[in-house]
Amino acid sequence: MRREFRPGNIGALMDEYERASFDLRKLILSFSENEFERILDDKTDDEDCRSVQTIMHHVISAGYRYLNQINIFLKQEQITPNFEASNPASTIEEFDKMLLLTSEAVKNNLAMSYEEVLSTRMETRWGLYDIEMMFEHAIVHILRHRRQIEKLTQQK
Repeated sequence: MRREFRPGNIGALMDEYERASFDLRKLILSFSENEFERILDDKTDDEDCRSVQTIMHHVISAGYRYLNQINIFLKQEQITPNFEASNPASTIEEFDKMLLLTSEAVKNNLAMSYEEVLSTRMETRWGLYDIEMMFEHAIVHILRHRRQIEKLTQQK
């Protein structure tokens, strides 16, 4: 199967963001509605980490925060998200929408020069970041929460 690759450094990061999301998407769609909503960690103080549903709400919310930071880097309009993570299918629809909006945000900036990337560096809520660092953070965030869901669901 021949795969399409976006050009450039930002294109490569967007490709990897989508690739990381593929495994998470597949995992989420494997859950029944009851499994999706079931409390897996009733001892945590973090409300975002009690169930697959709450973890995915957090992942999508964070994805919109990363998207908005990317929009700030690129001097583009920010997005005001409005979504629900009520069941596996609708959650994946919302997750895919966030990814599509991210792809749209960078479509004209896929091959940024080193200097252009450096020019996006600024203080953010996560510290000093540029557009590449933001994508790397977003990718690892998905990987971490995919692993968390796998681990929690194996323990129950």
